[in-house]
Amino acid sequence: MTIGEAMVVLYPDRTAPLAEAERFGSDIGGAEFNVATSVARLGVPAAWISRLGADGFGDRILAAATEAGVDTSAVERDPARPTGLYVKETTREAGETLTRMLYYRRDSAASALAPGHLGAPGAAALLRGAAYVHTSGITAALSPTAAQAMAGLLEAIGPRTTLSVDLNYRPQLWRDRDPEPLRSLIAQADVLFTGRDEAETFLGHIDPARVFADHPRLRTLVVKEDALRASSYKRSGSEVHSPCLTVDVVEPVGAGDAFAAGFLVASVRGSDDAAALRLGHAVAALTLIGRGDRPATVPTAAECSAIAAATSDEWNRWVVAPDNVPWQSARV
Repeated sequence: MTIGEAMVVLYPDRTAPLAEAERFGSDIGGAEFNVATSVARLGVPAAWISRLGADGFGDRILAAATEAGVDTSAVERDPARPTGLYVKETTREAGETLTRMLYYRRDSAASALAPGHLGAPGAAALLRGAAYVHTSGITAALSPTAAQAMAGLLEAIGPRTTLSVDLNYRPQLWRDRDPEPLRSLIAQADVLFTGRDEAETFLGHIDPARVFADHPRLRTLVVKEDALRASSYKRSGSEVHSPCLTVDVVEPVGAGDAFAAGFLVASVRGSDDAAALRLGHAVAALTLIGRGDRPATVPTAAECSAIAAATSDEWNRWVVAPDNVPWQSARV
């Protein structure tokens, strides 16, 4: 079960400043939407709580979620507020590809998310029955009412539900506002995903022992270190590290959401953290080699097994590119 906003994405059809762009492609993005659709495509039942405008963009998002196999029965439509929109600008500077996101989501339908929406009969039943509920700091930043909804998540979920939170600290969303709602959300988490840089910015450090001491409920801390590695830390003191795959990157947006989806799917299936980190890397790599915010393909069940079973040497030799996905030809 995921909770958060989805938006239509516009992007120029070539790498260029927006001032020079004349034609645009479009897609759908949004952290929790990305996670829900990837989880469902990987074969794990998923549902999504959100709000959409009663407009064509909302129709498109709802259709995409349904096509991916996501339960959208708890998605509300708002006749007065629009569906959110954002624009991606990709440029080349000093030989490096840079992506900038421009958001047009103020007063969107999802920004009106409030505690009452989580308490509606359909949403409440889904939340109580979910094995995992996943959301991010972006949802808490949408509005004061959304922050209130996120502050009460523990009361909304079932007693055996695992609450997964992606820090997703976006300073611009908290500009001139106290980020206390984000701290409140993290304090409820059983599983916390974070990038090293954003944790150091928001928490002031990335010392696992201190993170666990400051968050008594937290059981698992997953730290992503850009193109280097990802690590899983347990309250018990155990830790697992997994190097990132070598990837011919086309577009970075959405890779973190894909990683979370892969990790959560492996966890739901009972895999250990080493396998979960690897599946996270693999789904993230499939997102990095495309222009959309979600992977064009996801590993099959047999390919998930091949990813988990690869030797360290095989894993380190794999290179993922738009025309080469190594586990698709690996022995299964």
